[in-house]
Amino acid sequence: MNQKTFIIGHKNPDTDSICSAIGYARFKQLQGDSQTVAIRAGEINPQTEFVLNTWQTAAPPFLPSLIPNVGQAMTPDVVYRHPETSIKEILQLIEENNIRLIPIADEQKRYRGIVSLFDIAQEFYWSANPQKGRVIFTSVNHIHQALGGKILFAENRNETFSAILLIGAMQESSFIRILSNLEPQKCVVITGDREEIQKAAIGYKVKALVVTGNLPVSASICEMAQQRQVNLVNSPYDSAVTMNLIKLSAPAYRVAQKRDGHLTAETPLEQAKPKILEARNRGMVVLDSEEKLIGIITRADLLRYAKPRLILVDHNELSQAVEGSSQAEIMEIIDHHRLANPQTLQPILFLNQPVGSTCTIIAKLYFDHQVDLDKQTAGLLLSGIISDTLNLKSPTATSLDARIMEKLNTIAGINIEEYSNQMFGAGTNLADCHPEEVVLNDFKEYKTDKITFGVGQIEVVGFGGLEKIKPQLIEGLKKARQSRTYHFSALLVTDISASNSLLIFDGTQNLLHRIDYPLLEPHIAELKGVLSRKKQLLPHLLTIFKDAEP
Repeated sequence: MNQKTFIIGHKNPDTDSICSAIGYARFKQLQGDSQTVAIRAGEINPQTEFVLNTWQTAAPPFLPSLIPNVGQAMTPDVVYRHPETSIKEILQLIEENNIRLIPIADEQKRYRGIVSLFDIAQEFYWSANPQKGRVIFTSVNHIHQALGGKILFAENRNETFSAILLIGAMQESSFIRILSNLEPQKCVVITGDREEIQKAAIGYKVKALVVTGNLPVSASICEMAQQRQVNLVNSPYDSAVTMNLIKLSAPAYRVAQKRDGHLTAETPLEQAKPKILEARNRGMVVLDSEEKLIGIITRADLLRYAKPRLILVDHNELSQAVEGSSQAEIMEIIDHHRLANPQTLQPILFLNQPVGSTCTIIAKLYFDHQVDLDKQTAGLLLSGIISDTLNLKSPTATSLDARIMEKLNTIAGINIEEYSNQMFGAGTNLADCHPEEVVLNDFKEYKTDKITFGVGQIEVVGFGGLEKIKPQLIEGLKKARQSRTYHFSALLVTDISASNSLLIFDGTQNLLHRIDYPLLEPHIAELKGVLSRKKQLLPHLLTIFKDAEP
């Protein structure tokens, strides 16, 4: 089975993160890896939305979590049957499909129980009570379906009834003595061409008489059965086989069990494993919120389940990765940030270069490997570089970024200055943005030995719209810090036109005192000439928080 490999950037993705994921997925596909796809770990911000719309590209599918769940490991194409299906057909399905369990569900797939070989054997064969296997619940129609043969008379062939199986393989007097000690009207008698037994059974008005071996049944017996309203069936098999098949004519719902419970597709796999392993039937059904059957998961499914395969772009820290990444198999990392790489079980491709954008590295792969680069992909990669380097104004920008931008634009064919103004302008109307969206835009987590903190960044053209929402931004940072149990949270608001930034922040008192940028007012500092969170702000925060106590 071909397994997909997901290319994904960090949580709260920026334009570079999204465009590098799309660009690298296309690179891999062009090299023959059709199972590699781009996904995203967060919502698209306005700037990225502008870029995707400009280059007529759909956003990658949203994947909020990689924590393995039952839905990822289950078998969705379930072999199941209607509650009225005979046990005989259930056994045939088990044998033909080499499976152990058959779920039972109605026309709307509402779950009624599950049938296993163990359930069938326990119901009809494995019991300390020798009489238990003789009690059946069936109908004339079910008996006919199990046996084939002919229905010679049936008062109501679809009526279900409970009955005791009795083989008439003895003298008439012995048979009558046994039959009279039972409730004859609740007996199904199996016999061969013993007409005296046939007459006695009909005389006592048994529930049904089954004549075996395809032996002829006299007209007088047929007439007598009709007069006494006794169901009469002809079986092509001998008495022993007939008895077993009649047992198996019972509808599946009579045997179906719910004792092992059920799971939902959203149940974490680690939580489901003990239940599956302890289940008597070695598997469990998976139901939706309306208790409709959507899958089945067995011990074999647990063994077959493979960890998700990931390629990380624009980050190499699990704290910034999609939830559950620690349980995935990381295949490659392509990044331009500081090293905080996760452990891997085997060597992987790890490209980390001190450039301004991950899109620069990916575009260089296209050029180095002489892979055809279409206008759409070139435009996306160019947008990622413009965004992350602030159109080459950021101190993170390098000569390689500039050279790659120029080569990409020979394909994309845009006015970079006009385009970058439009792109940055798409995300700068702070007055129209919800404060929480502004705070969490491109928000990343960092750690020292004792301190955990988060920093977001947003680029604007002028600070004009900031004044009205400053209190809400401070409150949003406080909520973000408390909900994530951070010690400090901040938002870097960068004015592209003036090449300056403001730092809005909240934190514990001990950390607030360590902020040594010039304060314009409480919780707001001026950072002249600071444009880069990665190269200018983050190193400074890591330094002043290095030996700090929370």
